[in-house]
Amino acid sequence: MTVATKTLLGRRTFLSAAGAVLAAPMLGTRAFAYNKPIELVHWSWLAASDGEVWAKMIDAFNEAHKDKGIQIKLQLVPEEQYTTKVLTAVATGQAPDFGWGTAGKAAQLARDEVIMPLDDLIAASGLDLADFSDTSVKAARYPKYDNKMFMVPMDLMSLQPEINIDHVLAAGLDPEAPPKTGEELIAWAKAMTQMADGKVTRSGIMMTGSGVQPTVTWGIVAEQMGFQRASDDLKTACVNPEAGIKAMEWVLALFDEHKVSTRDVTDRYKAFGTGEGSIFWTGPWTLNGYVNQGLNFRTYDFPNIGGTQKTYFEMGGLELYKQQDEGRYEATMEAVRWLSDNSFLWTTVGRGASPRKSILANPDYKTAGIPWDKRGAFVDGMSFATILEVPVLDGPDFTIYSGGNLLAKTLENVWAGQKSPAEAMAELQAQWQKSLDKG
Repeated sequence: MTVATKTLLGRRTFLSAAGAVLAAPMLGTRAFAYNKPIELVHWSWLAASDGEVWAKMIDAFNEAHKDKGIQIKLQLVPEEQYTTKVLTAVATGQAPDFGWGTAGKAAQLARDEVIMPLDDLIAASGLDLADFSDTSVKAARYPKYDNKMFMVPMDLMSLQPEINIDHVLAAGLDPEAPPKTGEELIAWAKAMTQMADGKVTRSGIMMTGSGVQPTVTWGIVAEQMGFQRASDDLKTACVNPEAGIKAMEWVLALFDEHKVSTRDVTDRYKAFGTGEGSIFWTGPWTLNGYVNQGLNFRTYDFPNIGGTQKTYFEMGGLELYKQQDEGRYEATMEAVRWLSDNSFLWTTVGRGASPRKSILANPDYKTAGIPWDKRGAFVDGMSFATILEVPVLDGPDFTIYSGGNLLAKTLENVWAGQKSPAEAMAELQAQWQKSLDKG
């Protein structure tokens, strides 16, 4: 995701570290060693709590291979600079060996051979694709580029509601019976909202007046109502635009009709962490910070607001960058395979659900790491996390989790009352159609 300046409790900038490394059973992996020592350069944009857990993963690899002639050098690159730096590094022949990517957002990098197709390397490394979920493998492929894989899936993420339990109990609500429909959601939000002098001082539903939060909310509700940003064959933009317009009206009603949200919130992470919001749909990257902060919250399945229960899907994974020395690819893929095979810690403490069937089936998976009442919805909820990226060259402009792309900038005029939902939909349809025509 494109992320602007990060705040104290920003998406990947949280209050506390990931905590102690958990002992976790390792999958069976074949050993490898090199006659000539090799140091693989790995770039990552993960920061703070998830970044600290990832650093422990890299440390574990280096410790396991300290006598095998291969090590990984981890370098942190700011997320907002990441793609630009990768492009420059590849153009100058100084690219890192591998780094983090997000499924569906790198079609142009695949087209320009900045990231490498992995099918043959995966097969040679012995990484067992049959152990990955079908959804994760599909998301790692680009249909327009011979359906090749350009990423090894590492975590599966979705947006689910985190709810402040202190607010629930104070409002006389039952934390064992969370809202499952749009009507129940609004009723809960109204019960927990607080106002003073006609203004919302505590949002029943955490929202902001611009940026990511209203954009992703619209995207989820719109798809639940039957809207599609692009047709399945990627040829037609804005399928069922009436549903998209209706979803914009639903978001506006949170502010202006139901009065359960306020446009005055700017830092949604901090606001929820300090009790200024009761229901906050967000991703598993928030868990470590709020748990270590001591916030009393639980996470539930995203309610069915529009008719079909859906939520946002995101997959993080590792991608290989083009090298002048093609002999490095094999060693890099071996390292990536090891990190995937041994990703129990990453998907119980770091972030997201595991894409590996064997890890999910591990009897310790539900009891290790972050408590299940806070983590479980992000695992079980993957079953209806079906709002994926649009895998075209201009894919980032279709992303619903963004505060600065074409979609977010178009919708900001709606939230500010400067443009009607119908006008915004017409603009999106025209611009997105041009993007789909480009391929």
